[in-house]
Amino acid sequence: MISITIASKHKDDQKAISTLLAGHADVKIASVGVDGYHAVRSSMTIKPNIIIMDYDMEDINGLKIMPVIKRNSPSTALITLCPDKEIGVVDKAIQAGISGFLLWKKDLDKLASAVLSVYYGGLYISETAKKILSAKFNPINTAVPVHRHLLTFTEYNIFNGIILGREDKEIADYLNMTTGALHNCITRVKKKTKLKNRTQIAVYALLSGIINLANVREKLFNTGS
Repeated sequence: MISITIASKHKDDQKAISTLLAGHADVKIASVGVDGYHAVRSSMTIKPNIIIMDYDMEDINGLKIMPVIKRNSPSTALITLCPDKEIGVVDKAIQAGISGFLLWKKDLDKLASAVLSVYYGGLYISETAKKILSAKFNPINTAVPVHRHLLTFTEYNIFNGIILGREDKEIADYLNMTTGALHNCITRVKKKTKLKNRTQIAVYALLSGIINLANVREKLFNTGS
């Protein structure tokens, strides 16, 4: 049974989420609340498998609440429902440890699929979110396609480290190199892909599928441990 906490500002939205999930026999709605405090309290007491929350609550947003949830209940995953205007935070959401990212209204019909994917350890980014993200970061559309097998071990792990929001020293230490050498490698990656900065690299990695986002945290840096 997948236990779920719902935290949404509006009663109608709470009802919509509950209704969408009610038809699934393996899902149990453990609690429902109207703010981020409810989500935090739930992570301390109920410790649900998944918290489904509006990205931007009155008291806290998804990026700030994620570390608190993980401290209280490391096994609890967070799925956030985000308005279109906040789509640009998707790369930061992944780096913060959010496991599911959907757009309000447009992606509600995908919520059950997201729940199952996240419950089994996956990372769910809706196709709608990916398309909007791609349009927002226009320079990425002109990037040189890079397939996984064309990346060196170092380049591959640079992509992983950047999308996880790791500092240069952390990535360099993992790769057993100096930060100076790492900067040279990042420069080569930018030239190879024609990407301009770390944000574009992170979003490109997210959209292109050159890394396995479902397992990247635990396999590379043990994020969340």
